[in-house]
Amino acid sequence: MGAGCGSSKVSGSVGGANRRCAMSSIVAGPPEVEIDYPEGPPSVPESDSHTTRRMELLVALRHWCSNRSDMQDAWVSSDINVYYREGDPKVVVAPDIAVAFGVDVAAVEGKSVYKVWEAGAAPCFALEIASPRTRRTDLHVKPAKFAELGVDEYWRLDPEGGELLNPPLQGERRQAGSWVPIEVVPEDDGLRGRSEVLGLDLCWQPPKLRLWDVAAGDWLPDHDDLAARADEEAAARRAAERAARAAEANAAEQAAARQAAEAELAELRARLDGAP
Repeated sequence: MGAGCGSSKVSGSVGGANRRCAMSSIVAGPPEVEIDYPEGPPSVPESDSHTTRRMELLVALRHWCSNRSDMQDAWVSSDINVYYREGDPKVVVAPDIAVAFGVDVAAVEGKSVYKVWEAGAAPCFALEIASPRTRRTDLHVKPAKFAELGVDEYWRLDPEGGELLNPPLQGERRQAGSWVPIEVVPEDDGLRGRSEVLGLDLCWQPPKLRLWDVAAGDWLPDHDDLAARADEEAAARRAAERAARAAEANAAEQAAARQAAEAELAELRARLDGAP
């Protein structure tokens, strides 16, 4: 796929200079009694397109962070409970996609919930994928929750391409305590907006939301890209193995031919030496 929307100019910083996520300002002190923080959000049925878009983004962002030495303190997750007020398990959100930097990875690795006071940082990026059931909450309830949590950017995506949100890609950046719309511009193949906290362009190219690395000038590979790359690498390995086996067989044939020729020559010499 070509550069597409990622190659265009857009206002805002390039490269995610603000890649440190602050602790939520409303974290309380340790509770006096042990508190249970349930795992997993309430079960809400997802459409196939919702699930597909969510997993594509999760895979792309995790792969991107894991392959960068400056992002080894990054946390990327999907649809798990994020608790941000110690001692009050009712204060919780579960973004479809959440990204935090400056995280104590050892403290959160393998955990089924994310506690801001243990992790060391609140998510700075959140994205919700709209559904008929969650659309109003995404528009009217989540902004206040994410502001309280300390999220810097809040994005919304309509996987149906405009049936639930108009435009289908929307972003807001928190400035001076208020949410300010992020410019989303039309492109020949969809829509594009820039995430300053990630240093990525979010590009709605129906049916996918692609991510463009502004600094690297390239797309983040999604699940399909990684699967295709794995298939290509596996095919290359199989071809190399076949070539190696063929080379070994050819070498063995040549060695056998040399041995046969040497034996024939030795036999001929013996006959000549024994001739009267």
